[in-house]
Amino acid sequence: MTLLPAKIHRPVALFCLLLAACGPTKPPPMGIEDATRQLQAAREAGGSTYAPLEIRNAEERLSMARSAAGKKDYEDALHFAQESQVNSELALAKSRLGKTREKVEARTRENAQLRQDLSTNPDAAGANSQ
Repeated sequence: MTLLPAKIHRPVALFCLLLAACGPTKPPPMGIEDATRQLQAAREAGGSTYAPLEIRNAEERLSMARSAAGKKDYEDALHFAQESQVNSELALAKSRLGKTREKVEARTRENAQLRQDLSTNPDAAGANSQ
């Protein structure tokens, strides 16, 4: 009687294996969604103004990633999505740097104007401080 269960288990296991192999398979994560979000964040941060080349490169790589994924070339899709993310991160950093530089330049101009006002009318500065 021990032969009967062994004979039943093999066909059932084989059937389950075949059933799993024929079922729909989900593609591996390619990072396209992450790259899309990163690109959007870079755009919102002003990447088109401060880092247009990086934004353009990120868009191109993202498009290539989507194309490769459509062809089921998941390795290339992952590679292009990662390149898109890196370009987007660089655009985001350049945008932040550009905005910070603008603030520094504005403060520098304000300070220069205050110095000029102080040098031309030192009595007004003393009256304002009291």
